[in-house]
Amino acid sequence: MRRELAQAGVELVLAVSPEVNEVTLPVDEAQIRQALLNLLRNAREAMPSGGRVVVRLEPAESGLDLVVDDEGVGMPATTRERLFEPFFTTKQHGTGLGLAITRQIAEAHGGGIRVESRDPRGTRIVMHLGQ
Repeated sequence: MRRELAQAGVELVLAVSPEVNEVTLPVDEAQIRQALLNLLRNAREAMPSGGRVVVRLEPAESGLDLVVDDEGVGMPATTRERLFEPFFTTKQHGTGLGLAITRQIAEAHGGGIRVESRDPRGTRIVMHLGQ
């Protein structure tokens, strides 16, 4: 994804907490990769003029949090409320399945997913993986 993001003028920053080495979780690598790709593509699309996306992996209660912060324009609360619904999309050429699948992956790994607004702009997605 780094090349795809760079071509769109988006800088990717990775921040992995050293404490994640103390957490052991069984995960399906292909599913986690798909979820992360979905989150990064959405972040890129939220920043058509470029920007920065930060991906953090940090320990959380009973598991790990994968956090994706973007510097996009953000979204209204009504959109955030429906973001993970199948077939809901704000894109002209989207299917509305990417984030619904990402939610299913998080839940299959004992966790969940939530979206938050970032001030003064941008969006944070937190995908929790638990036991």
